[in-house]
Amino acid sequence: MSRYFRKQFTIAVIFILILIVIGLGIYILIKPPKQTCFDKIQNQGETGIDCGGPCGPCDVAKDLIILSQGFIPTTGDYFDLWAKIENPNREWGAELLSYNFGRQNKTYLLPQETKYIVEQRVELNEPSRTEFKTQDISWRKLKDFKELDLIIKNEKQELIDEKYNRISGNLENKSNYNLDKVEIVAVLFNSQQKIIAVGKTTLDSIKIGESRYFQINWPYELSESISSFILKAYTNVFLFF
Repeated sequence: MSRYFRKQFTIAVIFILILIVIGLGIYILIKPPKQTCFDKIQNQGETGIDCGGPCGPCDVAKDLIILSQGFIPTTGDYFDLWAKIENPNREWGAELLSYNFGRQNKTYLLPQETKYIVEQRVELNEPSRTEFKTQDISWRKLKDFKELDLIIKNEKQELIDEKYNRISGNLENKSNYNLDKVEIVAVLFNSQQKIIAVGKTTLDSIKIGESRYFQINWPYELSESISSFILKAYTNVFLFF
């Protein structure tokens, strides 16, 4: 082979190698990434993001537990309804819980929270047949969630005009958030620890470190004497996480 042809052959080989390198580079740039169980995308037959199908099973939230429920006659055909429900999940919270309990309503439930649901002045013909029923739940994972520091102080129970009951106190926001709404629920018991009355109120716009007075009134006479009561404060932490 002459010197001229050797030179031409070398140039051709180099040109071909350059084309191969360019082609490989373009392929690497445009080819779709390999689907894996860690790409944070629901693909390759997964039933959730990086779970189900070819990946491991999805972490499914456990059903809510209805611990107890009941109704309390108030005036006329009106009743106060209460249900005590529990979320057994350590990380899953119900960001939106739609339910029917004498009327349609919605709430939320935090991880491992036990909550009193109260519906007041519900007109019922057959209260004994009224049950708390969940209709739709939107679950959301709150990993490493810690309860907000809401403290109820100066709790007081008193009679108004010697027959109407009132529960009052102060709610202190010791969390790191300005709160839009806080619902306070009161549950009243007789000497046998049976629930004889329930009530609730809502405080709006509670700033960090603020202490707010609240009161819950019952504009009818209770059927039994109050032996003890509890107060619970609930706020929607899904607005912050």
